Amino acid sequence: PEAPTARPAPSHLPPDIADFVGRSDQIDWAAALLGRVDEPGRTAPPIGVISGRSGTGKTALAVHVGHRTAELFPDGRLFVDLRAADTAPLQPADALARLLRAMGAEPETLPSSVEELTGLYRTYTGHRRILLILDNAAGEAHVRPLLPPGPGSAVLVTSRRRLVALEGAAHLDLSVPDEEEALELLRRVAGADRVRAEPERTAEIVSLCGRLPLAVRIAGARLAARPHWVPGRLAARLRDERLRLNELRAGDLELRTSLELGYADLDPQERRALRRLALLDLPDFAAWIAAPLLDIGTEEAEEAVERLVDCHFIDVIGVDGTGRNRYRIHDLAREHARERCLSEESAEERAAAVRRLVECWLGLAEKAAARGPGGAARYFPEPAAVRPVDPLDPQAEEELLARPAAWFAAEQAGLLSAVEYCADHGMDRAARDLAGALIASSVALYNQFDAWSRSHTAAMAAVRRSGDGEGEAWLLTGLGQLRYEQDEFEGSYAYFRDALRLFEAHDDAQGAAQALLGMGTARREQACYPEALELLGRALEGYVRLGDRGARARVLYGLGYVHREQGDDFAAREAFGEAQELYRAEGDRHGEALTLRAVALCHRAQGRYADAGRLLGDALRAFGGLHDTFGVMYTEQSLAKVELRLGRLDASRERLGRCLDLARERQDRFGEALVLRTLGEWHLAAGDTGSARDPLERSLSLWEALRLPLWRARTLWDLARVWETAGDTDTAMEARAEAMRVFRETGAR
Repeated sequence: PEAPTARPAPSHLPPDIADFVGRSDQIDWAAALLGRVDEPGRTAPPIGVISGRSGTGKTALAVHVGHRTAELFPDGRLFVDLRAADTAPLQPADALARLLRAMGAEPETLPSSVEELTGLYRTYTGHRRILLILDNAAGEAHVRPLLPPGPGSAVLVTSRRRLVALEGAAHLDLSVPDEEEALELLRRVAGADRVRAEPERTAEIVSLCGRLPLAVRIAGARLAARPHWVPGRLAARLRDERLRLNELRAGDLELRTSLELGYADLDPQERRALRRLALLDLPDFAAWIAAPLLDIGTEEAEEAVERLVDCHFIDVIGVDGTGRNRYRIHDLAREHARERCLSEESAEERAAAVRRLVECWLGLAEKAAARGPGGAARYFPEPAAVRPVDPLDPQAEEELLARPAAWFAAEQAGLLSAVEYCADHGMDRAARDLAGALIASSVALYNQFDAWSRSHTAAMAAVRRSGDGEGEAWLLTGLGQLRYEQDEFEGSYAYFRDALRLFEAHDDAQGAAQALLGMGTARREQACYPEALELLGRALEGYVRLGDRGARARVLYGLGYVHREQGDDFAAREAFGEAQELYRAEGDRHGEALTLRAVALCHRAQGRYADAGRLLGDALRAFGGLHDTFGVMYTEQSLAKVELRLGRLDASRERLGRCLDLARERQDRFGEALVLRTLGEWHLAAGDTGSARDPLERSLSLWEALRLPLWRARTLWDLARVWETAGDTDTAMEARAEAMRVFRETGAR
């Protein structure tokens, strides 16, 4: 009789993917790990855990490496889907029975208990060289009974969780590939010619897919199935994030199904946390926001976020200026979680969660504004309000606000997203107040005008829909301040004027005084000094009646500025002195620094350079301590001019270089024009009249663009020296005549 045929070694790996792309570092890591079966002295199998979010290609990577290293495991390559996300994950007893049958055990001989199955499994595998891939593991306990004991075997585990407690395991966090690898995957699936035809649109498709391999593969399959589509058509369909998941399906591939499996793998508390964190579409966030969203304590909130990090639903993207980790949900996972929130939670539950977060943000913003560079808090409609910041504990609150500017910088993008969400969901007052918070933030401190404009545009549409005239007035003051910061003083004046009309119609004395201050400040910058004095005087009367000392100080500062420009140094120093006393009484260190610089400029105008330099040094230290880069820049410019007058040209030139770089970086056209003019003066003082021409002419162009005739006249006066030295006496005489006319009209010196 014929000899019995030897049973072939089991080879249960799924087929490799023919268009597998990239991942060379990860392949090398896994192959090196599996190669350790040959290490002398090993007593246990090498174990590798590949973890990552749904759709990153964990299974594809494990299978690919399994095929590449198959010769290392002549006794078999086994694959078991543990079905972590199913309603009924594969139980250890069922998995053990399946593995034993694969290795030749007769089904009728298998014991029924897990303990006996485990013992038999270890007997079968103890002296064999097998590769075991355990796919979709729920946790460490899901894996431990299935580990072979022999050092000649190896195990690769894939899981959405990190499985950090699995003894002896090496770990690989599989993130999305880089852009080039994602584009190559799209090329292989959709066809190189399709990708080459519209490179910008195909790059956009990859970006809209978040470089997630499953999403990119589906997008490529859709293009391959529709040869009449250009990539731009698919890109256009993917741009609407609310419809993106509907577009990402092709044949039996559907991204939503994959995301749903990952979502199902979470416990109820983790799902709730993910839903709430996805609700506002935040680009990034700190863990503390989970506290108000979930109505839990700060420590519990941080633990909830970290658990989602362990499950690869949330990434850590860096550390903000307050020392807190910043987190981000992948775009496609965020959209899926938002869908689940809309379907699983009532409108009332969602609104309550958002309101808690908004109140917490506003409470922190008001306190941060009060600690930060002066006057920011005045843009809150209710500046005296004290909002709760529950459920944050006092220690967490203090840690967040230790550096107010850093906190605002970190939260700015979140505040903007919240404004737009509230405006779109009928939370008009919250949208209005959050827009005010943005003015107090680094939007104002760093001239980030787009966020400022977007927030006010969204909030304005909301308050106008609801007929909130007073809210509209406050937003108009914010837009007036925006135009002021953009050096568009006529537009600033117009917004403040419109706000004044609404405030007066609503008998809002606080708002009316604020609008008058804004109007007067705009006219001050335009060198319309008589009108500025009249408007600022009315604002001062209003604030005196209201008993608002901080606002009185701001008005007095503006009045002192006008008096100084008109050459009335006595009145200027008197106004600045009173402002400084009020700032000091209010504990406003920023206001004190402003008045130090202002008084120093009076001394400089009178030729008392030593006194001016001393006060400017004090102001510079004060602004530096407040991390106010604009205050530092303008004070450095003033010091450079004092040093120029004292003949300290090297020190002056170094300061001016720093100031010019910062003004350009922060898009401060007024500051750039001012520094350029001072650079021209520096060249004149150095006797290099020819080199003075370029910075002075560039300064002149900026003053003309800003429509500031007084500053233009002052620069013309300097340029007259340049033209005169060059022999162009007619142009020099015309420039001086025009400058003198402006000086007479404005009453400025």
